[in-house]
Formats: sequence, C-alpha cells, structure tokens
Amino acid sequence: MDERLFTCLAARLEHEAVVLATVHRARGATPRRVGSRMLIAADWCAFSVGGGQAEARVIATARTLLTNAQDETDLAIDLSGRAGAAGVCGGHMQVRLQRWHGAADCARAQALCAALRRGETLDWQPAPDLPPQRLRPQARLLIVGAGHCGLALHEAAQALGFEIWVQDARAECFADGRFAGATVLCGEPTVLAQALATPRDVYAVLLNRDYPSDVAALDVLCRQPPAFLGMMGSARRIATVRAALPQHAAALQALHAPIGLDIDAQTPEEIAVSILAQLVQVRRGRERAAAAGSE
Repeated sequence: MDERLFTCLAARLEHEAVVLATVHRARGATPRRVGSRMLIAADWCAFSVGGGQAEARVIATARTLLTNAQDETDLAIDLSGRAGAAGVCGGHMQVRLQRWHGAADCARAQALCAALRRGETLDWQPAPDLPPQRLRPQARLLIVGAGHCGLALHEAAQALGFEIWVQDARAECFADGRFAGATVLCGEPTVLAQALATPRDVYAVLLNRDYPSDVAALDVLCRQPPAFLGMMGSARRIATVRAALPQHAAALQALHAPIGLDIDAQTPEEIAVSILAQLVQVRRGRERAAAAGSE
C-alpha cells in the first residue's frame, strides 16, 4: 500500500497538514507489523495501523499533534489486557506520529510518490532515530484473458493494492466500461512483453478461454518469468499446455496450476476470491523473505 499511501499524502499536503503514523516496533501478537502506516488529518483518515481501540488512540494523538502544531511524538500501544491496555492480543506496538505540512514536506512526499510510481523499491528512514523501512511500489496484477473470470478478478482486486493490467485479443471484452482503471492490452499474446517491462513484481494470472491461448501467452511470459505465474484449468488441460512448451520446462516448474486456494470455488466471483487469497499469501511471503534478508 506504500505507493497509494504516499500518493494520497502528496495530494493532501497541497491544502492541509497530515499526520503520518508508522509502526516502528512490534512484539508479540499485534494487529499490524513494523512498517504499517496510516494517514490522519483533522476530519479524515486513510489506511490503518490495526483498528479498534489501538487505532482510536493513534487517531486521537494525531489530532492533538495537529491542534498543537507539534511535529512528532511516539505512542506506546499496550495490548497485554492489563488495566488501561488497548486490547488483549498480548503484544505491544510503538507508533511514531509525524506531522507533515508545508511546501518542503509536500515536495518530499511528491518525490517518494514519483519514485514509487516508477516502480522503485526504496529504503526510507522515517526519522533520524529510527531504522530504515522498505517502501514498495504496487505489484502489477497481469490478467491474461478478459472473460467472466478475468472481469471478476479485476473487480475483486481493486482494494488490494495491485496495479492492474489486462490482456485479450477480443476488443469486445473491453466494451461498456469494463476493466475501467486497468491498463488494457488489446492484442495477441506478444503484447504481454509490455507488461513485463517494469521493475515492479508482476503477478500473472492466465484465465484464457482455450488452451492455445494459454500456450501462446506462456511462450511470452516464460521468456521473462514474473514473480508469480498461475493458470486456471483442469489437470488434463494443464498437462496439455505443459507438453506443448518443452522449451520452457524449467520456467514452468514455477507455474501454479490450477491457480487459487482450494475453497471449492465455482462461480467467477468465487474463483476470483480463491485466486486473490493465494496472491496475498504469496505477496506477504515475499515481503517477509525480503525483510528477513535485509536484517
């Protein structure tokens, strides 16, 4: 959510002060991890550091900062269940609250936003006394196949922090405002190379109407394997597609097929939920692995 958050922050700072709340320490059972962030202004909030009483205290403290024109403060969130605690989860969070305001902070937010929009991953230090945190651009969700399941996946993915691209050779799939907000590649699978030309993580999901389309798409995608590659289909169809691409056998070892967590999904909307659950699982796993590697 970093790209969306800093985009929102940069826009808001053009006309009002905003508090950026950042979880910089967490131990035990807590609702959010280190690096979680939210924005608080005088009459609105965006994003979340955990909800409930803990977040209510963050919001109240942030609005005190705004009222008093104070630059920053640290807030301890006790979740031990003891008297005065904000919850019973058992853990503890430390949240840094910083008031962003004026032209200099607006320029700083715009610079971070621009870098993230270019697909760059940044090591950003929220304060001189805090360790750097990793800021990540939105991952790109590449939907290959714009039929019923592709449309359901696009609609369900809107709130999950993906930059969405969709490819299909059938122009009629994109009529009547369908796939609004997505980058549309209307053409044969060779156009998929455009979606791979990015420093962002790409999560490619094949939801084609026939297996020749799968073969053609995988022939492109396997030349520059994305961070995630998944395909819908029966066991027989998957085997047929694999057999048609012996030159990509190594890359196809990473193919998730059939795609989606096994929840007995049948409708396009249920299939979209099962796919997105798997994508979130993979994305969080990659984030944890990257964080562990940087320690």
